[in-house]
Amino acid sequence: MKKIILMLLVGLLSTNIVALRVELSDDTFSTTGRGKNRNLFITNNSEKMIAIEVYAQSRAMDPNTGVDQLEDVENFLIYPNQLLLQPDQQQVVTLTWVGDEVLDQELAFRVIVEELNLSLGEEGLSDDDMTVRLAALTKVVKAVYVKPENAKANVKISKSEIITDDLGKKKIQLTFDNLGTAHKIMKQTKINIIPLNKDGVLQKDKSKEYIPDELNGIFNILSKSKRVINISMPELGSDVAGVDVSL
Repeated sequence: MKKIILMLLVGLLSTNIVALRVELSDDTFSTTGRGKNRNLFITNNSEKMIAIEVYAQSRAMDPNTGVDQLEDVENFLIYPNQLLLQPDQQQVVTLTWVGDEVLDQELAFRVIVEELNLSLGEEGLSDDDMTVRLAALTKVVKAVYVKPENAKANVKISKSEIITDDLGKKKIQLTFDNLGTAHKIMKQTKINIIPLNKDGVLQKDKSKEYIPDELNGIFNILSKSKRVINISMPELGSDVAGVDVSL
């Protein structure tokens, strides 16, 4: 009887690490001309030879969690897409956009540089045993965009409502809607909140402009996409039945 042992170790990093350094010449591609080509510089900073595979995936984003939704694509010509790097060796990989030349909006992708190690067999095992060790030792993920001319972001808060979370605490749920044709990196986002009383009347004298803790960082909204983020309920008084929130 054959015995199969599968060992899987995944390290997922979006920034450079010591063993494997990855740099992209530019994260934005055009659909035609010189801008459809970009270079990826991959350096082996370890003391051993490593095997590398490079591939691209289309990227959407779950509006509630911000988690990437990825699918394999063939819109990029990647050369070479597989390589062996000696210690301290650097190699340049060329990425070329081969998708549509005319786009209505910016498209988002991930370029993945993955270190692989596949070994078959194991000393000390009998002939009817088989050991497979498959390890994705390092996975470096880069964000890239294919952007048509004149593409621009246009982010608004399209919906705001008071909700109660699983712990019974009141929150304000904000829906950020990017109506534009390019992604937008939101940084330290300031909002303006105007409470509504039980009659639905805006209480502008009680408005509050600030940066909530939940927005005091960085988040990305892809083109024609939404992000839903809950923030803590600020002190707005007792007679609050709703809120109007804007950027």
